[in-house]
Amino acid sequence: MQEERKKILEAALDEFSEVGLAHASFESIGARAELDPAIVRAIFIDKKTILTELFREETEPMVNAIALVVEEIEDPRELIRKSMAHLDQWFMMHPKHIKLYMRCLLEESNVLETVYHLLMPSEFFERLNQMIEKEQVRCNDLFILSVLLDSLIMFFHFMRPGMHFMSLDVGMEEIVKRRYDAAMDLLEKGLYTT
Repeated sequence: MQEERKKILEAALDEFSEVGLAHASFESIGARAELDPAIVRAIFIDKKTILTELFREETEPMVNAIALVVEEIEDPRELIRKSMAHLDQWFMMHPKHIKLYMRCLLEESNVLETVYHLLMPSEFFERLNQMIEKEQVRCNDLFILSVLLDSLIMFFHFMRPGMHFMSLDVGMEEIVKRRYDAAMDLLEKGLYTT
């Protein structure tokens, strides 16, 4: 069963990154894995479960590394630099996952939300929030700070289709405006207060 599971995940990675989650089927994943589609269904309930497992397995070492950084480093500059370096390194080592991530960005926001929450440990966002509360960073909005940090790694326009799920109380135009204003302010005046 482990061998079949591995074949399915490899086939799904290729299938999802080429045609997207919406257009992929159990039949096409089964064909790529050289398995009966019924076996794919027996192991994985639905395509979203396959997608979650694809990212969970591959991101776990990176997420754990960031969680350790968050736990061990006190200096805000070093914490963000090291965390972003781990994320950047992971993206560089997983080109198929970048393509898959971009495909997810182009599909329904709930698909992006599933992936997004797997990429960063909650400890990282808790530390960012602590940095805001202690006024160690000039940006006092956790959502905006996290988007700014993501934009250092990923091109902003690829993320735009799914951003509304991150801030339900604000429309897309306001999110884009806030992100731009914050980015310009941080670039001109610097992120850190000391």
